[in-house]
Amino acid sequence: MQDIFLGQDGTFIFESTKKEFELVQGLDTRFKNKDINSEVYDFVGLVCKKDKTLVVFPKHYYSNNLLKENEKDNNSSEQDVHLLFDVIQKYIFNRKSTATKFAGEKLDFESDYPFASFFSVYNYFKQFGIYNERITKTKVGYKGKISWKDTIRKSHKIYSNGNLIHLPLYIKENKSKQVFISDCMAFVIDYTLERFPFLFQLAKTNHKKTTFDFLENIDFVIRKLQEYKNQVFKDINKRLISDLINYFTEIEGHKKGGDIHVKIKYFNLVWEEMIGHYLNNHFSHIDNDNNLYFETENINSKVRFSKKTFQVDKSINNFTIEPDHYFIDDDLQYIFDAKYYDVLDHLNYKQYSYHEMLKSNKDENKTISALIIPSDNENTSEIHFSLADSYVKEGTSSTTIISQKLKTKDVMISYLNSNLNL
Repeated sequence: MQDIFLGQDGTFIFESTKKEFELVQGLDTRFKNKDINSEVYDFVGLVCKKDKTLVVFPKHYYSNNLLKENEKDNNSSEQDVHLLFDVIQKYIFNRKSTATKFAGEKLDFESDYPFASFFSVYNYFKQFGIYNERITKTKVGYKGKISWKDTIRKSHKIYSNGNLIHLPLYIKENKSKQVFISDCMAFVIDYTLERFPFLFQLAKTNHKKTTFDFLENIDFVIRKLQEYKNQVFKDINKRLISDLINYFTEIEGHKKGGDIHVKIKYFNLVWEEMIGHYLNNHFSHIDNDNNLYFETENINSKVRFSKKTFQVDKSINNFTIEPDHYFIDDDLQYIFDAKYYDVLDHLNYKQYSYHEMLKSNKDENKTISALIIPSDNENTSEIHFSLADSYVKEGTSSTTIISQKLKTKDVMISYLNSNLNL
């Protein structure tokens, strides 16, 4: 049974937890507001140490009270751990990255367990079951099933007392290779699911267990798999064996059950992608009081947001601006930006400049500008900035920037259920 410790990006970390999981200040933690008495988590992900696991959730996944309650009850947080891990895996897959050291441009993703190889092996299992391609090889011998076709074709013909004798005999050999590859595949799947029972909701293979110790004989396993790879015919099976080889090559350092890290340093990029899916699935409209509305049952918004680049500079520098989530139609221009912040406690100058450069002087082309931040409570809209009347130039509209809170957990669930290609 795993003991699960819970944390949350940006929240206080106890010194005992820091020491228990060997977290490093400046890498895994930081001082909030440069106060050395307020050290907080500075990553999202998991750190596993044999029978203990630390799970650090994104900002505002839990309220402070709920976080404390769940720290006392492992079972209450199990589904949340599944959700977090699934979101990380989907982001990596969408970015066409592998779970090695980095995943996605400028996204510091650390994983020292071969999850990418595991998922490739498991996908094969889902499609085809346990490996069962028969590999037949003949050899000279006298014990085993005789391959008469090869014996007649290859052996010498000897006549003795009026009888035709073929020598030597050729024996079929196939069982050991088929069973070995199948056992390797079952080990990779079942060992991973047993090692991380709190991460996956996947079925084990139910393959007969072998007494062979794969982790103590990794060099032998890799050598045999490389040998068998040259004897299979189908590309899909060659790929399976390649994935098995990669798995055993990468797990070498953790065969004794050493620490496993699955950490994302810059979750703001994940938040940005998730918000893109959420807007394009659920955004409905804005009312006259600057409240944003979302239809959570809707899975395809009529407003299609995307990242857009504007050439706003005519100097030799040719500077551009690039709003995260942009859409314009005949009446409205939306400039939304995903902000992975604890709070919005200072003027967001970048969003203000975007609004000023892109807004139209025509009244019929109203610009809606919003900053979207995580929340552990209900979705709410409020005014982040409203330009004072004395600063509004004649003939132009006032600049208003909305602060929109979205529940972190809802955004993550929507992201997993989204089929959009952004």
